[in-house]
Amino acid sequence: FIFASSIISILIAIMKKKIYDINILFALGAKNKLIYCVFLWYSLIYIIFGIIFGTSIGLLISSYFDKIIQNIEKFLNTKFLSSNIYFIDFIPIKVIYSDIFYIILLVFSLVIVCSSYSILKIIHKNSIKSILS
Repeated sequence: FIFASSIISILIAIMKKKIYDINILFALGAKNKLIYCVFLWYSLIYIIFGIIFGTSIGLLISSYFDKIIQNIEKFLNTKFLSSNIYFIDFIPIKVIYSDIFYIILLVFSLVIVCSSYSILKIIHKNSIKSILS
C-alpha cells in the first residue's frame, strides 16, 4: 500500500505538471480516450519498473537478512536479539512466492484503479476548461 500510494502521488504530480501538455493535445484535437491511454501507459511503465525493482530488492534483502543484521550488529557493537533475553536470537524469514504474487497483483490493480481515477478527473477538469475558454 505504501508503494501504491507513492506511485499514485507521483502520477498525480506528473499529471499536474503535464496539464499544459494536455491542453495542447486538446487544442490539437485529441480525444479524451487518447489522453487517457497515453497517461495510462505512462503509469503502467512506472508500475512495472516499481514492481520489478521493489520485488527484486525485497527478495534480495530477505535472502541475506541474517548477514545484514550481523554486519549491522558488528558495526554498532551491539546485539539486537540477545539469547539471554529472547528465546531465539535470529529473525525467521520464509519467502512464500504465492503471497508475493498476490501482493503484486493487489498493488498493480490498486494503482491502475487509482491512476485511472486521477487521469479521468484531470481530463474532465481540462475538458471543461477547454470548452469554457
